[in-house]
Amino acid sequence: MAYHKADFSAVQLKGTNFGIRVIFSEEFSDDDLLRKFESISKETYVLPVGTGVVLDFQSRACSEELIENILRRAIWPKELNVLAWIATNEETLERLSRTGFRTTEPVEGEAHAGNTTLIVNHSLRSGQHEESPGNVVLIGHLNGGAEIFAGGSVSVLGRLNGLVHAGRLGTEGVYIFAGSFESRQLRIGNRLCNRLDSDMKWWKKPVIITLEENGLLFREWKMDAGNGTA
Repeated sequence: MAYHKADFSAVQLKGTNFGIRVIFSEEFSDDDLLRKFESISKETYVLPVGTGVVLDFQSRACSEELIENILRRAIWPKELNVLAWIATNEETLERLSRTGFRTTEPVEGEAHAGNTTLIVNHSLRSGQHEESPGNVVLIGHLNGGAEIFAGGSVSVLGRLNGLVHAGRLGTEGVYIFAGSFESRQLRIGNRLCNRLDSDMKWWKKPVIITLEENGLLFREWKMDAGNGTA
């Protein structure tokens, strides 16, 4: 199969049957890597072969700070549809898995299976509603009485005070991210959690919420700080 490749030293792009594979060099500093990744235009990722993106860190040891900066400085601003986060470094792989990201290779055609991302560039007030068959990223606050329903994952960069239902279509491996968690009810898949209040240790903190066998699992964004279940 023919492929497209652009060499940016710290970051290499390869065209694949699912879209673009982003390969991060192991030899550059985090700052150099982020600068190179940020410099790639959004249009570069949209090729005839597909629209999905796989991030391949090879054996690079990725800190929590690097993962957060990749999300905030490149993934969300460029509205990239990330299919998977791949790594061979065991510590990096564990960190990505615990965060709720998919860490297995995608299959052909997966980028077109409703796995899109809706970017909302403003806060949602009470009574407002956003819905998408794919992922939703809210660059603002989800105020009380506002709602987001998504077939995929939901990221609220500001306060999450309203109702979120992620994974409505039964999609596996989805998550909810909140810049400041302040909601008393949310859903992932068919799991409802409505026993949330301000006494919880992650209240008003950045959290990642994933679906585990026994319910919803909450982790503060600085994951080594601790976690808990609800």
